Amino acid sequence: MIVAIADTHAAIWYLFSDPRLGRAASALIDRAIADGDHIGVSAISLSEMVYLVEKQRIPASNLDDLYAELGNPRGYGSVL
Repeated sequence: MIVAIADTHAAIWYLFSDPRLGRAASALIDRAIADGDHIGVSAISLSEMVYLVEKQRIPASNLDDLYAELGNPRGYGSVL
C-alpha cells in the first residue's frame, strides 16, 4: 500500500542519507520499509532530477542509483 508521496528532495535526501531530511520524514519512510508499504515518487520528481543532473546540481550517478533502487524489490525501491 502507498502510505505517502515523497517530493523530489525527500526522495534524494533519503536515498543518500542526507541530514537535511527531517527525523519524522525519515522515520515514516523507515516504518514503511519495515511494514512492507510503499512511498510513491511522482513522475515530475523524476523529471526534476533529470533537470538537476542537466544543470549539474546533482551527479548523474545519483539518478542512476535512484533508478536502480526503484527497480529493487528488497531495497529502497520497495518503498518508492
